[in-house]
Amino acid sequence: MPLNRPFHRAPLLPLLVLGFALNPADSAFAFAAPIKVDTGQIGTAKFAIANPPGAWNHDLLLLAHGYRPDSAPLVADLHPERPSNKALLDEGWMVATTSYRRNGLIVGDAIADLDALRAYIANAYGDPDRVILEGESIGGLVVTIMAERDPGPYQGAVVFDATLYAKEPDMRVGLSLLPRIPLLFVATLRESREAKAYLTALVARPEPVVQPALFLISREGHTNINQAERLGAFRALGDWIDRGREALPRPRENTPYYDATVPPDPGPSTAVPHPDSAGIAPMTFFQLEAGGHAYRALYGRTYSDVKNDAWIAFPDAEGRTVLSRNFANAAGSARLKVGDAVSLAAYDPRAPQSP
Repeated sequence: MPLNRPFHRAPLLPLLVLGFALNPADSAFAFAAPIKVDTGQIGTAKFAIANPPGAWNHDLLLLAHGYRPDSAPLVADLHPERPSNKALLDEGWMVATTSYRRNGLIVGDAIADLDALRAYIANAYGDPDRVILEGESIGGLVVTIMAERDPGPYQGAVVFDATLYAKEPDMRVGLSLLPRIPLLFVATLRESREAKAYLTALVARPEPVVQPALFLISREGHTNINQAERLGAFRALGDWIDRGREALPRPRENTPYYDATVPPDPGPSTAVPHPDSAGIAPMTFFQLEAGGHAYRALYGRTYSDVKNDAWIAFPDAEGRTVLSRNFANAAGSARLKVGDAVSLAAYDPRAPQSP
């Protein structure tokens, strides 16, 4: 549940009221005119295709989503209002995604579903001139394997915090470490290990193999990468495709990888501090009060700082505060809806806590 500003070193108090919004980032970047999104289904995989507001330039961004639990509904989750997508749509790009045919740890079928969506678009709208693949987390693994195939349908790939060494049951496709198109990894601090291992693997990469590249994001948190950083990586990949690898920005002296971090700009805060407030220290517990219930929460760095079902708050890549439960439904647990207020207080171990 994102709030508009991180609160480390911000007030912690007997009553700190926060305007609670389920997704303020999405509502903040609306189009002047609605973008036409076409939806449909290929087999059991649902798709969504966002059309540019003007003429299509015959360029396509194809998005591969990350892990979703088996119990989640199949949804083609496309957000054309997000600044990175909106910028491309305004330039004439088409942006599309698929739910895949099933949830869970899915790789081989996800590749087939992305290929099927590209073929559908070519048949329904006309053959695209350029198709860029983008994936995050498990979707990053999917896209990386697709980048290792013979070039042709896809001209480049960018992946965010790719989970490269996950294995689906009976997995029949895997990494060769030999990409055939420009492949740009973008990774946060602790998540960069797998991408670094891929880049530095002791394998020969003679042409036509393309040596991959890595941009670092100096921030913790899986896929905690902001919209400006995503768009910057996409632009850099386009320059690489158009003008060669030399067009990529260079790392600073004595560093192996380019730091692509963009400081967040969260906008005005929705937090209202109490006059008698004290400060919240990182990696300490506080008390969340919502709907007449109290919950023990950690002000941490990312979801992995707590066990499953535990409450966590941390600053996200956009400069807001995420308030959530790890692998659980925070809004449902606290019976919150858009516009509800919550308060944060010093943790009181004597207060009865809700799950």
